[in-house]
Amino acid sequence: MMFRSLRVISIFLLYLVLLNNPVYAESFPEGYPECWKDTKNSIDTNYAPMDSTKKNLGQHANLFCPINSKVGHKFFLVDFTSPLKKAQVDWISQRIFKDALIKDTPPYHKVSYMVIDDTAPQSQEISYSQCRFKTGNKSKFIGEETNDGCEGNKQISDNFAAWLGLNTEFEKVLLGKDYKEAKRSLLFEYLFHVLREPVTDFTSEYPERELVIVSDLMQHSKRFSFYRHCKSIGATRPDKCKPFKNLIKKAKVKNYIDDRKPKNETLKNLKVTVLYINHAYETRMGLSTSLVQNWKDLFEYIGIENYEIVKQLDIP
Repeated sequence: MMFRSLRVISIFLLYLVLLNNPVYAESFPEGYPECWKDTKNSIDTNYAPMDSTKKNLGQHANLFCPINSKVGHKFFLVDFTSPLKKAQVDWISQRIFKDALIKDTPPYHKVSYMVIDDTAPQSQEISYSQCRFKTGNKSKFIGEETNDGCEGNKQISDNFAAWLGLNTEFEKVLLGKDYKEAKRSLLFEYLFHVLREPVTDFTSEYPERELVIVSDLMQHSKRFSFYRHCKSIGATRPDKCKPFKNLIKKAKVKNYIDDRKPKNETLKNLKVTVLYINHAYETRMGLSTSLVQNWKDLFEYIGIENYEIVKQLDIP
């Protein structure tokens, strides 16, 4: 009887411990290290001195990532083919860096950035890549807080500060560069490249993936251009797009998309978010709705079901 009573008390005390220590009570995502120095799957914190003149700021691409697992990947495609005004640069900064990145990206998810410019996507390199380190504070993400059972607050704080410092420096590099206006804007091609090519490390091996496209969405190439497709007869600038079905009625356009669109298995675990940059000074008022609809139709045509398009407010 006494043994049974002691067993009940022990179970009750263990329940209280778990109740008051939510880190242990939580169910971590598959592959997610409970501790940053997990003996089976630790976090790679082998960072080098920051050097803005070197590729990836002198860091390796899997910095702050779990060594033996992939838990998620957020990939930013940032379009610099048209000149950006300060309000546009500020909007991009507020959406893909600083607090927005921390609040919208779970810990240990890989974060990569690639520029869209005059370079062919096959020749373009990823500008910067690393995993988002945990803050040690409470948030909506499981495992964000310091696990007092196997982690120290100072260790977590120091590594988060190192991650934040690198990311902030890269923001200066990316948004501070003087980009030349491009002769073409290969948005479709960059989209297909990221989704299809293993070199981007954006494969369906990641259980969670988000591709974020930051662009004015004005595809422009020799094969097809929204500067033509979205211009009414007699208009001097793009003012309204014809339906997407009109675009793929052209055999060369349809065949081009069909031959290059990603296979269904490469679209698993995928969300696409478009941050639509306002370029009203280049186009006509009213273009936005029809242009966005063309992109929605494109996503559905190639099999992307989970997508969101966020429009920037008009620039005065």
